[in-house]
Amino acid sequence: MTEYNFDEIIDRTRHSSAKWGVVESDCLPMWVADMDFRSPPSAINAMIERARHGVFGYTLDPPKLKEVVVERMSRLYNWEITPDDVIFSPGLVLALCATCSGFGKPCDSVLIQTPVYGSFFKAVRTNRKFSANLDMIYVADSASSFHYECDYDAFEQVARDPQTSIHLQCNPQNPAGFQYSREDLEQIGEICLKHDVLIVADEIHSDLILEGEHIPIATLSEEIAQQTLTMIAPSKTYNLAGMACSVLIAQNKEIRDTIAAALAGISAHVNIMGYEAAHGAYTGGEAWLRQLLLYLKDNRDYAVNYIRRHIPQIKTTVPTSTYLLWLDMRDLPIKGDADSFCRSSAGIAPTPGTFFGDSHEGFVRLNFGCPRSVLQEGLERLKAAVDRLTVTS
Repeated sequence: MTEYNFDEIIDRTRHSSAKWGVVESDCLPMWVADMDFRSPPSAINAMIERARHGVFGYTLDPPKLKEVVVERMSRLYNWEITPDDVIFSPGLVLALCATCSGFGKPCDSVLIQTPVYGSFFKAVRTNRKFSANLDMIYVADSASSFHYECDYDAFEQVARDPQTSIHLQCNPQNPAGFQYSREDLEQIGEICLKHDVLIVADEIHSDLILEGEHIPIATLSEEIAQQTLTMIAPSKTYNLAGMACSVLIAQNKEIRDTIAAALAGISAHVNIMGYEAAHGAYTGGEAWLRQLLLYLKDNRDYAVNYIRRHIPQIKTTVPTSTYLLWLDMRDLPIKGDADSFCRSSAGIAPTPGTFFGDSHEGFVRLNFGCPRSVLQEGLERLKAAVDRLTVTS
């Protein structure tokens, strides 16, 4: 079996990397959700082979990629879809914006459980709708860790409002890193069916399961499938975010036609290399992915245990999916927000908690999709900064 070197340090500072290019030179970027690992050879080779052809004209959606998506959903989830159910988009955020533009009416409400990926709010706001944000219930597991649970009474109260037309769901959850249980998904599905709310399921991290299983909400029943638009992508899984190729699945023709029209209205087309990278990753990247998941799980355990032992003032989630760690830093005696403290005092750049909802000041999201040595350095910098607080307080 080929061994992939996830410990390799790859210089990303010379290639206009968003992750590395917008932070101070002495600050470790641990924010935006891309990884510092080389993508699988199958994706790289697919792009090289396509480049050798040398002609890069306008391109149609490739049937071979649709067939791969159909096979993948059947193999992973016993989810039987057809190629006609599949649409491609140049990125999931653009697809979220197209969804909020294409469905519902201006000034409708969009139900969102927080903390959640900040581009949800952007998609809603820029398309003349209002976000009805519900904070999930913070539950302490111990002195060092916590998780979230859903408040379904509040969820249904928002869903029954006639102005609520869309529910944007994030599963696996970003930033808290959990998968919704079958029971949770059934409750969400039943409430949305009851009140005729479109379920838009952002399942972009569904391949990055460290423990447990991922259940696409559209697999629960035919009725829920007919009420759901699912969004996935190879971008997080295979570190292909810059290739901008996402996959939308809608088994309801009316939903499919509506999102297709919204995308066509802004001339949204995936580029040639995005298609090739996606196909190469999906058809040849499984061994790479298996080893990646082992590495990420070890990184998660290292980070959680390090914080528990050396920075007990900080509480963490223990993510069962993604490569994202959600930190509660509200017990630290710091002035200003936690993100500024991390940047100015610790020399690391996480994502600020308020990106995931206005009520999450004091939290940050830390990306552990990086070589272990980088993760270790980042955590040691954070510990040193907290130790200095303890000395001076």
